[in-house]
Amino acid sequence: MKVKLNVIPALLLFFSSNLFAQTTYYKVNGGNSIDVKKYEEIKNNLAKEGKIEELNLKTTQEKDSIIHYVKLGNLSTTPDGIDPWSETKKFIGTKFPIEKYINNDSKNFKNDYLEGKPTLINFWFTRCPPCIEELPTLNKLKEKYGDKVNFISITFDSQKAVDEFLKKFEFKFEHIPNSQKQIDELNIEGYPISLILSKDGIIKIVTSMITEYELKDLETSINILL
Repeated sequence: MKVKLNVIPALLLFFSSNLFAQTTYYKVNGGNSIDVKKYEEIKNNLAKEGKIEELNLKTTQEKDSIIHYVKLGNLSTTPDGIDPWSETKKFIGTKFPIEKYINNDSKNFKNDYLEGKPTLINFWFTRCPPCIEELPTLNKLKEKYGDKVNFISITFDSQKAVDEFLKKFEFKFEHIPNSQKQIDELNIEGYPISLILSKDGIIKIVTSMITEYELKDLETSINILL
């Protein structure tokens, strides 16, 4: 009888640990769930084509599974293999410091200003040809998501320069000018560049010029963060 009593707790522990054991899955670029083995296969195949960029956009946890929503692809580099945005990408996973920027009332934004919905922040300047070329694509995103996403533009240009620019070009974002110091703190050296933030203001993606070709991929990432 003593043996049986000792066995019962062990069996209970075995079944309970297996009952609540969680399996890890991945959803790559908005696709269906795959297991760890399949995920590693995809990564290995991508590695044959160049450096990999692996970004965890969101993780959800259920009773028996953990699902990582991942943006996965080959890293865009210069011909000599350098990622021109590498210094800014070091801020991925940190909270964007919106409280360092000045609003229209000449006051600092509250640190929770961007929380509650995803955010796209575009860094640009008025005399930047690629920035101007990018505007129709950015406006399309604004039209599609409306108030579901924060759309912010940040520049070192003055308010006067931005106002004059907006008389000639449509740019539907909320504009924050006079931000050279803050831009320097993010190690931004080339334009345009955009940051995608989660609902809690965490930087998830750093990307260069957004073209029509990349629009669908970006929309997939935003949909995951909604």
